[in-house]
Amino acid sequence: MANSLNKKLSELLGKMDDKVLQAKLNAAMDMLKEGNTEEIAKKLKKVDKNELLEKLNELDDNKLRELNMDKAEMRQKLQSVDLDAIQKMLGEQGPEIISKIKDIIK
Repeated sequence: MANSLNKKLSELLGKMDDKVLQAKLNAAMDMLKEGNTEEIAKKLKKVDKNELLEKLNELDDNKLRELNMDKAEMRQKLQSVDLDAIQKMLGEQGPEIISKIKDIIK
C-alpha cells in the first residue's frame, strides 16, 4: 500500500513539475517577445546556468508535446529577439545555452 501511495505522489509531483516548467517557459517567451532586456538581465543573473542547461537538455519533441508547447510558435516569438544580446547576458555559458535553444526550436 505504501508503494502505491508513493507511486501516486511521484506521478502527481511529476505532473506539477511539468506545469511549473510550462508556465516558466511561457513567461520567459513572453518576456523575450516584449523585449524587456532590463528585466531579462535581472532574472538571468539569478538563474543557475547549470540547472538551466539541465532543463534544456530534458526538452525534446515529446516533452514539448506533453507541455503543449508549439515549436512554430516558439520560433515566431524568438524571431524578434536579439539572441546575441541574451547570450551576452548569460555570460560564459551563453553560447551553449543559446545553441541548445536554437536546436530545440528547429
